[in-house]
Amino acid sequence: MRNIFSMSNIDKLSYGMDTASVKNNVIAENIANNDTPTYKASKLEFDEVMGDFLGTGKKLPLAQTHAKHFSTGGFSGVPADYVRFQNNPSLRNDGNDVNLDYEMSEMAANSVLFQELSQLTAGAFTKLKTAIQGR
Repeated sequence: MRNIFSMSNIDKLSYGMDTASVKNNVIAENIANNDTPTYKASKLEFDEVMGDFLGTGKKLPLAQTHAKHFSTGGFSGVPADYVRFQNNPSLRNDGNDVNLDYEMSEMAANSVLFQELSQLTAGAFTKLKTAIQGR
């Protein structure tokens, strides 16, 4: 029998929302530095972060097995080493490699992803509420 009080799915959705939020911050930083000379654009691969978190990636997931163990996360639970340079070829004389069209499309796609994750999270809480109330 499935345990309806298990928070594992909600935890996964929450971590996904945290990851999408950090990705949005990285994209916003790239857009804000569009006119900064020698600025190099950064990226965060959502699939890589979530693959590692879910245990399907190349890294073993760390577990907090005791209440006194330290937390394993970085910024908003997402380790900072996932943010990397894009290494785009720069066509500008000042060395800046931000592609504004690419960044705006990434932000739009990330916004849709975040909205979907938040709707799934709300649905999980609705199911839990229904089970508790017995309706």
